[in-house]
Amino acid sequence: MDKEELYVGFIHTTPPTIGMVDYFVKQYLPEVVPVHMYNGYVKIENFKFPPGVTPSGNMLRWANFGKELERAGCLVIVSCCSLMPRATEYAARVVSVPFVQLDGIVLDTVIKNYKKVGIINTTPYSVPHIKEEVKRREEKFRKKVVCEFSNTYGALDLFNQGRFDEHDAMVIGDMRRLEKKGQDCILMGQIPFGLMDEQLKNLSLSIPLHYVNAGTFLYLKKLIESDESGHMEL
Repeated sequence: MDKEELYVGFIHTTPPTIGMVDYFVKQYLPEVVPVHMYNGYVKIENFKFPPGVTPSGNMLRWANFGKELERAGCLVIVSCCSLMPRATEYAARVVSVPFVQLDGIVLDTVIKNYKKVGIINTTPYSVPHIKEEVKRREEKFRKKVVCEFSNTYGALDLFNQGRFDEHDAMVIGDMRRLEKKGQDCILMGQIPFGLMDEQLKNLSLSIPLHYVNAGTFLYLKKLIESDESGHMEL
């Protein structure tokens, strides 16, 4: 393996996020070779259980994926599924390189800086995980945050059917509704919203918008650099 190349592992449960990661890596991490790990059964297994449950088999899969990517020489491992923060935390204990939840990077910024957060979600399955991760950050930053979910149900079905224009229109409509409710910011609460990057950059909102985007991948860049140097400078 060429020592001059920087390998970063990305674990996926839906194919569209593979292209999304490549889009951002090409722009903001051109020195990185992304190593993609995809297993569609993880998503199927997640949806067999009630919202908020992380199947034990998926916890084990995340740990095994992490070990495999570490053995492949990845400096950092990234979870690209919004339903897997518990599995990411669990798997991080079995590897010696940073193992992070991609949307967790966005949540750190949002919870640190805002008190009233409008959250776009297209499935009830993401809600318990977001609430749990918000609570962890409330404790970390010693503050309270009020969250309002959009519950944009139906959009996920459109996304899974490949009807992306209809999905995006429904999501943006609910963003406008949350904007009018006096929120401090809007959080796009699921990782695949990064696929809407070009549209979201061109929206004229009166409040800040946060989602997996350039800033998220620039954070990964700092994490990669810190892994090489032994410390992280933020």
